[in-house]
Amino acid sequence: MSTPQEQPPAPGEPGAAPYTGAAVPPQSDGAPAVGAHEEHEEADTETEHAWHSRRDLYRHSPAFMLGRSARVGGSVVGGDQHGVSGGQVTGDVILGSKVEYHYGGDTEERSGEIPVAEVESLAAYFVRPRGEGREGRQDREGREDRQGREDREGAGDGGGDGEGQEADGPFGLALDALRKHRVVILSGPATTGRRAAALMLLREAGSRSYRALDPGLGAGRLAAELRDGCGHLVADFAATAERPLREHHLRALSERLHTTGGHLVLVTGPHPVVPTGTGHVPWRPPEPEALLAGHLRTKDLAGRHVAELLGLAEVKAVLAQHRPVAETARFADHVAGHARGTVTLAALGSFGHIAAERQVRAWFDSAEHTLHDKAFLIALATFDEAPYPLTAELGDVLYGLLQRIENPGEPARIPVFGTSSAQRVEQALAERYQEPEETEWGPVLQTKVQFRDKLTPLTLLREVWTGHPSARPALVDWLRRLADDPRPVVRTRAAATAAVMTEADLPSAMALLVRGWAGDRRLRARLAAANALALAHHLGAPHVSRILAEWCTAPDHRLRWTAVRAYALVGDAFPHEALLALTEAVRGMEARGGPVRGWTEEREDLAQSAAALLLAGGQEAAGRGDWSAAADLWVDLPGLARGTTRDFVLRAMVHACGPTDGPDGFGRPLLLDLLGRADPTPGTDGAALRQALAALWRSVLNDPVCSASGLHALRVWVRAADSDPGAEAALAGLLPLLAVSVEDHRRLAYLLENLRTEPVDAGLGAVPVAVALRLRAGLAGPRTPAASGPAGPSASSAPSASS
Repeated sequence: MSTPQEQPPAPGEPGAAPYTGAAVPPQSDGAPAVGAHEEHEEADTETEHAWHSRRDLYRHSPAFMLGRSARVGGSVVGGDQHGVSGGQVTGDVILGSKVEYHYGGDTEERSGEIPVAEVESLAAYFVRPRGEGREGRQDREGREDRQGREDREGAGDGGGDGEGQEADGPFGLALDALRKHRVVILSGPATTGRRAAALMLLREAGSRSYRALDPGLGAGRLAAELRDGCGHLVADFAATAERPLREHHLRALSERLHTTGGHLVLVTGPHPVVPTGTGHVPWRPPEPEALLAGHLRTKDLAGRHVAELLGLAEVKAVLAQHRPVAETARFADHVAGHARGTVTLAALGSFGHIAAERQVRAWFDSAEHTLHDKAFLIALATFDEAPYPLTAELGDVLYGLLQRIENPGEPARIPVFGTSSAQRVEQALAERYQEPEETEWGPVLQTKVQFRDKLTPLTLLREVWTGHPSARPALVDWLRRLADDPRPVVRTRAAATAAVMTEADLPSAMALLVRGWAGDRRLRARLAAANALALAHHLGAPHVSRILAEWCTAPDHRLRWTAVRAYALVGDAFPHEALLALTEAVRGMEARGGPVRGWTEEREDLAQSAAALLLAGGQEAAGRGDWSAAADLWVDLPGLARGTTRDFVLRAMVHACGPTDGPDGFGRPLLLDLLGRADPTPGTDGAALRQALAALWRSVLNDPVCSASGLHALRVWVRAADSDPGAEAALAGLLPLLAVSVEDHRRLAYLLENLRTEPVDAGLGAVPVAVALRLRAGLAGPRTPAASGPAGPSASSAPSASS
């Protein structure tokens, strides 16, 4: 690492300042790792601070990776045991009747009767969506649970009649258009219950008989199929640019329907090509709670109330995920079964995972989805909540690799201007939204895409890895390419996908991906392995801590580097075990005579990882009010600040001083924040933590190697407190604990009296830092060593350091 004179540290840089003389040259009497000489010739010069690695991992990982839902499910209950056990399904899948269309000569029938009983049965639990927009729905979701349930019950009462419901929603708008023009276009995704809504529109408009028309008929031929006084439905009508629905088509249909006394609803996809101002209404389904409540009111609940069932935590968890209307209808059967005592709470809670598995398997089994479509689905699962162009670009790369397996003799042909992005996203049951994306130049507004059901990406990645082994060579090649991409988000998502595969099939993922990355000479590959293991542990993969412990003392220094960096990323999940492993790695390094030629920064990397896990563990424990756990991480360190581990502990302490709660080093230092929040009352865990930190500070400031870096870190802390009263108060409590000896007091006083601001103008010189003068005024004389608490080596016996 560079000396302070060679490379001045930036304010707030993690690790504060480099150590004087910290860069240890290769020692000829050491025992290098296997192949160390060759690695010295080809060593990767790229470096990255451990805290930066942790920050990027959490910044670019998908939300599902670190959430609770990731640990639950994945074939907890077999999907075949939880299919539709009976009842009606609302949506585009209707049980009980089937209309078949036979394409061929004109003499064939182009319509079929829809039984009135089916429509009346549907009306019993149909729920209209409210008329409010997205913001109104979000406000309503934020109300108290009890009041929200009462509102939803009111919205569902009356079934198909829709009494008490707002008329300005999509159903009311479509009904008005249908009554006025006799024909309406209802557009929306196939999973929103649009067919059921169309039948209810016909019923509300006064139809008492119903017919389904062939969607393959051209728009100009529909009028010939209309029957007198009948409600007509054309489901899945394709109003595309190649087959547009013109104004004269709609006017002719309206004229004919007025003559015959009939009605017609054309159901299309979410992006139809239709003329404006001709009765086109985008369909939006009701809220899941209202939809579920409508179904439950028609079922045997064994005397239990709908509001009670809606309040179950397992029910809320399932409804929190956006899912097809038909799935919500299936879920109603399960909730009713629980009310009757035939379905357990565990099975109820697992419904969302089973539904996601069912959908994923349907995608991969579907002949309608091309290989290009399936590659896009895999890419979307990998880059969920990432920019759409990135997903599409890398999905095409995966398609080319899959094509080599499926049809090696034919090159992959990618349609440059094929299906629109809106249609691709809709086909994947996903949604687009705009959100700022963090870049090295600052936030940039991006169009991102995510699955509506948050359980889908994890389920899809597990399924493609374990259920379709033939795709593995392409997936492995694809992920290796992504792991070497210059974009951090791409590299992180490659590791995240490998983590899912590691959790699903540890031996295969380790052999095909993670182990190869860990032994690679390139830093990016090794970092991908560390990221993958860290995220795999968050997902619940077994034996991650054991793998890291073995690699941490392995002969191959590349494996050691991977394990050490992984401890920085996930060591706070098992901090005592991680610190013990890092300490043993330090002792092993010293026993070998120091860092090997292929890893000259071994001391620095060990200290950085220890600092990262100490900071993260302490912040997390303090955040939940567990000061005992926060103190336990630090109280034993002063005792290790001697012998072979002294340098490691002091370096870790200085590195822990650098990270802040703001971007790019701005904000309050995290370690200072932890110290300031700790309770100083004697005998408390907070007091023990403060004493341990003060002892480590004194050891750093009195160490001939680390003192310069420690003083720089202290200057950064003081400057940070200049505009932060909380940080100033924390420093005011810390500095007296550091002034144990006369030398300590003189050093601190000199630092505070001579600290200057950074010049902001060439014509203005630096001026004293105001907060430093205030802190100097409050700094009392040196205390006796007896009052200093556990300080490790006494300050009076430590070598003097220049201030």
